[in-house]
Amino acid sequence: MEYMSTEIKSAREAQTIFKILGIKDITTERQRNNGTTVYELPIRQMWSPHNKQNLRFATYKIGYVRNVTKGLASPYQINKAKQVTYESGMTGKERILIESWEDRIIYLATFIIKNYYQKPTYLISDYTMDTIKSQYKQALELRNQEDELPWSEMIGQDSAPIDDVQVIINGHRYNLS
Repeated sequence: MEYMSTEIKSAREAQTIFKILGIKDITTERQRNNGTTVYELPIRQMWSPHNKQNLRFATYKIGYVRNVTKGLASPYQINKAKQVTYESGMTGKERILIESWEDRIIYLATFIIKNYYQKPTYLISDYTMDTIKSQYKQALELRNQEDELPWSEMIGQDSAPIDDVQVIINGHRYNLS
């Protein structure tokens, strides 16, 4: 699979990429007046089957770029960081601010492509989740019959049936029972 190049050279190019990918500018008037721009991706973050939020990112006039998806405990910075040593001798990380609007939007476009469009993403639709649940219920019904299941030779005769089915998607565990 050939991936899209992440060499974005201008804000205009970044905005064109946003348009092609369906990334919308959802900035409120108040945010715009404060120098903030908010973008919403057509990709949902699924906190639970009933709580799905579209991914959102914001750029700030002061130089930060943050993930501001609803449902996060707090917005988190995606700016690059550098190691710093304080006068006390302690070390830490400090975010590198991005001075110009054009550089912030280029950075955000590159970040989004790299992290959400170049990696295989397994989006599970409601239809797929319903089908998985339906198949699980059907398997439960078949298991209670005396007939041998067609796949029993794959799991072995002595294997105990599992009553609880779990699926892990993007690090989040979902129970299907």
